[in-house]
Amino acid sequence: MSFVSGLLLLFLTPFVAAADGGNDTSHGRRDGWVSQPDGRGTFDILWSCLITIFLCTWVSLHLNVPASHEKYRHLFFRKMRWMVQAIMAPEFVLAFAIGQKVEAKKSVQQFRDLDLHPEHTFRTVDSALSQRSRLQDAGDRVSCLIRKIDMKLHGEEKDTRWSIRHAFYANMGGFVFHARQSAPFPINGKQLYWLIKQGYVQYPNIPPKEVWDKSKADGFQKSLTCLQTGWFIVQIVGRAIQKLPITTLEITTLSFVLCTLVMYTQWANKPLDVESPTVITSSRSIAEILIEAGPAASQPFKQTPLDFIDNQSPSWLTEVQPHLRFRAGPTMRPLPRLTNDRFPVIGAGPDAIFLFLFTMAFCGLHFVAWDFSFPSHLERDLWRAASIAISACAFIFWVCETYQDGHRLGRWERWYAKLFHGDSNGRINTMEKVRRNRRFIPVWEVILMTPVTVVYTIARTYIVVEVFLSQRSLPVGAFDTVQWSDFVPHF
Repeated sequence: MSFVSGLLLLFLTPFVAAADGGNDTSHGRRDGWVSQPDGRGTFDILWSCLITIFLCTWVSLHLNVPASHEKYRHLFFRKMRWMVQAIMAPEFVLAFAIGQKVEAKKSVQQFRDLDLHPEHTFRTVDSALSQRSRLQDAGDRVSCLIRKIDMKLHGEEKDTRWSIRHAFYANMGGFVFHARQSAPFPINGKQLYWLIKQGYVQYPNIPPKEVWDKSKADGFQKSLTCLQTGWFIVQIVGRAIQKLPITTLEITTLSFVLCTLVMYTQWANKPLDVESPTVITSSRSIAEILIEAGPAASQPFKQTPLDFIDNQSPSWLTEVQPHLRFRAGPTMRPLPRLTNDRFPVIGAGPDAIFLFLFTMAFCGLHFVAWDFSFPSHLERDLWRAASIAISACAFIFWVCETYQDGHRLGRWERWYAKLFHGDSNGRINTMEKVRRNRRFIPVWEVILMTPVTVVYTIARTYIVVEVFLSQRSLPVGAFDTVQWSDFVPHF
């Protein structure tokens, strides 16, 4: 008998028994499908949790801008894959959200430090331009000045300073760079900053409101999500106060709700489901830009011609999968879109500490069901083992990843040089060259993380399956509704 057939038999047997002999209440449990005339029924529990999980996964995902040639089915299946990822490991999707906000804040600071505002852009970079560049860009500068004067005369000037919305929009592939006689490709905030600094493109004169207008998020969608998740939390709190049984499905759904609330705070300024990017043109060709960039741009690019500025590393699709001999994608070069799975480079600051603590709290939430009433002792023991496994695997993963991330970024070498070598710039530069030539995924990390990933996947899969299997037999009190009138003071 196959595994799937066994699960179906395990799930359906109590319903068949209930149809033959009714619900068994001799041990304080009700088996089979329970209707809802006298309280909440099985359908109420399933519907409330499933609609909440859907809103917490599908609706709340903020993916990057797709490639121009992609059809609706490509977007649908990509979002479906990320929805499955959010169900199986929501804490990792949360890590992407936090990492993207960290990168967005860095981009805002980078632009503000150099005061790259439209009226200062060309004045700042004039010294870096050759005489030929000045002549080529003179027309653009005059046009920009005329537009700004016209906007001032008509009172239409808007604040277009680089904001966190601009940064999110850029890092999700919202800007496409189209150089002369070159194929267009998406660029992120770092690459756009470099192009503006060198004088190859103008500062994008786009107010944050125009960026936000590209977002498909509407007030009804956000309100529905907030109302449903808020009402779900109130229900759980009410049941806890009145000491009514809470199901494992509700505990698991609560963990999704908490992750979603944090994700919303991280993606609050990231546009949702943007389909058409903003094209930025340049009178210079890619060949001219690479030649003027010097030795830094001499190596063949792997993702886009601007890899020497930022190569979108590390990424699962473009780096990890080829390294592990898996099918890689997208295959077009330059990349037609910025992938959604760039590993978050959060650093060792407050954001990293918050992510670690929240991840452990998310895993620890499953321990709430340690003494819950399960349909069988085996299922209870397996739940306890799975809860321990996902917590231990998450801890091992974050310790190893923090250690390896420090080596990827050269953090430990810089700290060592500053502490024991008097902050020698020459030594730090040498270490930086060694770091760039280091293997992206060392052998020790593959050997250690492979069994950790397998154990986590098995444990997490069991939890997701068990929360539905356990609905076949629940404590009688699980079908009682919260008596809200008890919370109203009676005089």
